[in-house]
This record gives sequence, structure tokens and C-alpha cells, in this order.
Amino acid sequence: MAAQARETISPLESIQRALIHLRLAFSLVLTPLFIWGVYLALPTPIAWNRVLLAYIIIHLLLYGGMNAFNSYYDRDEGPIGALLEPPPIDRTVLVVALITKLLALLAGLILDLRFGVLVGLGIIFSVAYSHPRWRWKERPLYAAIFVFVGQGMLGVLWGWVSATATTGQLGILATFWPWDGLKTLGVLSAACWTLGFYPLTGVYQIEADGQRGIQTLAVALGLKGCFLFTASVASIGGLGIWMVLFFRGAYIVMAISALYMLGAAFYTWRWYGRYAALTPRDNQRTLMRLAYMNGLVFSVLFLGLVLA
Repeated sequence: MAAQARETISPLESIQRALIHLRLAFSLVLTPLFIWGVYLALPTPIAWNRVLLAYIIIHLLLYGGMNAFNSYYDRDEGPIGALLEPPPIDRTVLVVALITKLLALLAGLILDLRFGVLVGLGIIFSVAYSHPRWRWKERPLYAAIFVFVGQGMLGVLWGWVSATATTGQLGILATFWPWDGLKTLGVLSAACWTLGFYPLTGVYQIEADGQRGIQTLAVALGLKGCFLFTASVASIGGLGIWMVLFFRGAYIVMAISALYMLGAAFYTWRWYGRYAALTPRDNQRTLMRLAYMNGLVFSVLFLGLVLA
């Protein structure tokens, strides 16, 4: 029946389904990383035209391609990040994923050599994470490395590099990293924060993945371990971010973020207490509400710092 359905689907509908698997709304969750990178570039004058183009390249093309690429090889039928009911997968999803990744790489290289190289590195991490040849997603330690480096560190560096772009391309290869103690702390702390929340993105799939013999980080940690991991690792990352804000004199943002995180911690604690009584779909909804709220709040706070 599934094969017949694939044979009768129109090319237009196939493309529409593939575009849904880009999961572009999920980019909001990762937006604070990019803006945080721009903030770390201060007091360097911001090249806003480059920053906006870089944001589009990362959050529409690259992240979209990474999401679709992962969907093609996962072939989940239940709820996945940002999709309660993912459309059926066919080869068009892979084609769209590869096209958007290629466009991201070409546009990144044209925008700035450093930026393009870092986009290419993100693509490499994405392939290693999802492709059956390597499948880091099902190797907990490698999955953690991907999230810490491929999402966290690169997510910040894409913003930092775009904000410090130069018109010349010579002599800039040594500036892929902000060689400053406080800025380095900012990059690593944001990566730690990102890693801290990663197990929760798979916590509602623990039972299904375990039955299929899939060993994700969430499966390895178990339900209680996922929430403890988030509480400890994200707290370490948050402390590092607060230190950067403190030494930069951003006391108001520190206070607002602290109040928000108290509320988020209470929300997460209540979710853990109710987890067993909820369906996987309800748990996915709960997670995405937390993820989108984190993305929105910290995007606004960090953007306020950049524009102040």
C-alpha cells in the first residue's frame, strides 16, 4: 500500500511534503546562538547586511537542509521535532536536503571565506550525524560531540564570523575563533547550554527507540537521566553565559534571564512529574513549548544587547 501511495503521488505534492521536512519553524530554537555570536563580536562595528544574509543562509538553507537530511534517514512516523505528524518520506526529501545544503555552502563562500568554511564544517557534521555510514545519532558520545560542536559552537561562530566579516579574503583564516578569554567562554558556555537540552529532544522517543534497538543519548541516559543531565549541564552553560554578561555589565539581562530560568525550571520539573501520564504526542508538545519559549526569550534578550 505504501509503495502504491508513493507511485500515485504528484511531483508537486512530493515537493510540498519535502519542504515540510525542512522544519523551518525549528530555526527559532537555535536563533539565540547566532545572535549571541553577534553580541560577542561587539564592540566591532556590525556589518548588518552580511549578518542578515548569514542568518538567512543558516536558518533557512543550512538548518532546513540538515533537518530534511535527518528526516530522510530517520523515517519517523510519529512526532519529531516541530512536526506532530511528519509527512511520508520519499527520495524528494533527500534531493531537497542536498540542494538546500549546497546553496548554503555556495552562498556562504560568496559571503565570506571563513563563514563558508564553517558552513561546510556544519554540513560534514550533519552527514556524520544522520547518514547510515556513520550514524552519530545512534552513538551517544558522538551525538553529544555533534551537538556541542556542530550545533552549539558553530551556531555561535556563524554569528560571530558574519558580524566580523571583512571585504578582503586574504589573511583572515586565522580568525575563525574569537581569541579572547571572555569570548571563548561565551562560545563554550553556549555550546554547553545547547548540549544540556539535547537529551530532552529525544526523551519522548525513548520507548519507541529502545524497542527498535536504537541507542540514542536519551535512551542511554534513561528518563530520569535525561532530566538530570539537562539540569546539570545546562546550568553549567548558563553560569558561563551569566559570567560573560556580568563582566560586560549586562546586569538587567542577567536578572531577566534568571527570572525566566526559574520559571523554565519549574515548568520542566512539573513536566517530569507528569511525564508518565502523558502520551508521546503530549510530551512532544510540552517539549516544543519549552524549546520555542527558550528560543523566543533569549533571541529577544540577546538582540536587545546587540542593538543597545
